[in-house]
Amino acid sequence: MGQQNSNPSFYNFLKEGFLLPSRNKNLFTAVFALVAVSTSLLVVSSDLAVQPLVEEIRLDANALNSTDPNSPEFTKLINEIQDDTRKLMIAVAVYLLFAVVIASAIRIILLFAAVATYSGERHSFGELLGKARSQLKGPVLTLAFVFVLEIAYVALLAAMAGLIGFLIVHKHYVTVLVLSMLVLVGAIFFVYFSVVCNFSVVVSVAELGCHGAGALGRAWRMVKSKKRRLVLYVAAVSVLAALVSLLHNLTMTIWARGSVVAGLLLVLVYAVLMAAVDLFGVCAITAFYYECKEAVVTDQYVRVSTDEQPKA
Repeated sequence: MGQQNSNPSFYNFLKEGFLLPSRNKNLFTAVFALVAVSTSLLVVSSDLAVQPLVEEIRLDANALNSTDPNSPEFTKLINEIQDDTRKLMIAVAVYLLFAVVIASAIRIILLFAAVATYSGERHSFGELLGKARSQLKGPVLTLAFVFVLEIAYVALLAAMAGLIGFLIVHKHYVTVLVLSMLVLVGAIFFVYFSVVCNFSVVVSVAELGCHGAGALGRAWRMVKSKKRRLVLYVAAVSVLAALVSLLHNLTMTIWARGSVVAGLLLVLVYAVLMAAVDLFGVCAITAFYYECKEAVVTDQYVRVSTDEQPKA
């Protein structure tokens, strides 16, 4: 079971998230391997299917700048850029669909492992998959619900950014300044909103029958008094992910130089490290959920006890 401390330290949920896999090493070894393999698959798919097209368009665009617009070579480059752009759009759409499905499935399995282990249950990997299948409806509905909300939020920000460009052309600078501030605030709030959306998926896994808008509403209420801890969680996971991403940048540089074997080895290392970050992030937010839940129960108990005290 998680720590039953009514007043946990500010960093306690991060420590709990780090230690949680040690409570069922066999289960989390299997889950970690699954995450690492899926991450490797996604990275390699991107590097082989998407990045070459991006690089080809970049090279053609650079060549276009030094080519005579009236020459046949210029027309050829334009046609190649158009063809590569169409291919890139198709490749990105297929990759994103593939990545969303894989990442969502892996996240649900991770959450079931973290929630079950934190609550004191011990499962084998097969038993965990059976439990996840039998309780899949709530997390899937919640993931779909918050995904639509996040897409709508991003679309709104993009529309506002486009409006800013239109207003700049027409020299409405005061309106541009106000709208720019709104976009900035909206972008910052989106980070918080996105984490609450992720938190709502934890709620849907931990609490049967609570899903979709209900899970999001409960998540919003639970974190309302713990915003600083939520900021700490975002900072910790973001810093770790950024450090690991530096390795991926190095991988792309080595790959571009033709060192395929070295590039593949670095991809494997990157996938393992990113899997560790993902595992820590899920375990930490699960510990944070139980910390919030305990705080809500304690607060309700205090209110009931106060109401039941005899009045003088």
